[in-house]
Amino acid sequence: MRLSLLLTGLLTTAAQAAMPQFDLYLADVSQGAIRSAQLISPKAAYINQPTFSKDGSRLYYTLEQTEDKTDIGYYQLSDRQHGVLAKTSLSEYSPTLLADGSGLSTVVVEADGSQRLWKIDWHGKASLLNAEVKGVGYHAWGAQNSALLFILGDKEDNHTMRYLAPNGSLTVLATNVGRGISWREGGKVAAFVTQQQGESRLTFFASDANKLYPTQLALPKGGQDLLWLTADQLLVSAGQRIYRLQSSGESLSQWAENAKGWQPYLDLSAWCKTEVSRFAFNSTATQLAFVCKK
Repeated sequence: MRLSLLLTGLLTTAAQAAMPQFDLYLADVSQGAIRSAQLISPKAAYINQPTFSKDGSRLYYTLEQTEDKTDIGYYQLSDRQHGVLAKTSLSEYSPTLLADGSGLSTVVVEADGSQRLWKIDWHGKASLLNAEVKGVGYHAWGAQNSALLFILGDKEDNHTMRYLAPNGSLTVLATNVGRGISWREGGKVAAFVTQQQGESRLTFFASDANKLYPTQLALPKGGQDLLWLTADQLLVSAGQRIYRLQSSGESLSQWAENAKGWQPYLDLSAWCKTEVSRFAFNSTATQLAFVCKK
């Protein structure tokens, strides 16, 4: 089994070749509540990792095309039509907007099993983005082309979070990490998940100071996927809900100290009877895309 299956958040064996299936929903959000939601999955398949275009007109996602083979698909909101941005012989995961607006970055599983960052431009042309860093599972871009990278280890507690600086240097920040990564607006402060004493906890990273801020802030049970909604609101999906952590402070240590604990933010149980995985908001936070495990 290729390493790409680790991207699904599962550790599996060769006997379990089928990729897990998810439903993809698009919801309208107003004043902290779901006003309506619709199932938009194009077919029964592995469909995950949604992300909106900058203007919110398209939703990109990872889509299983054939068994254990994925491409980057999209949903055009104006005409409710699905398409595929690029069909390649390789598998692409984790579509992420590039800051310069030239396309998407993706994690590509190459023919020899290497997992590296590639770029897919808006015409569907795929090219290698970073040749040096291998074993990438997940990634998130910060300021000045910096990035946080989840790098696969030989076993689950050896996965590492690494910082790719604007000058190209790579630094290991933490070991035994989860897949959740999110940069606050401006791309200089990030949150990611570390496993500590049997709990998933938040760790903050300030890129300007190149400093880590581990915290005792445990995520709700089952929570992994993070998203900064605003500078004072951090979200996580867990079970059938999205939870919110609100706080404030001049420094990250103050922010963590002032946090009041995770509170229910959006209840998705009317549409998801199992558990919510990845989710994304458009730039105005008026639309939410989320996936529900079948």
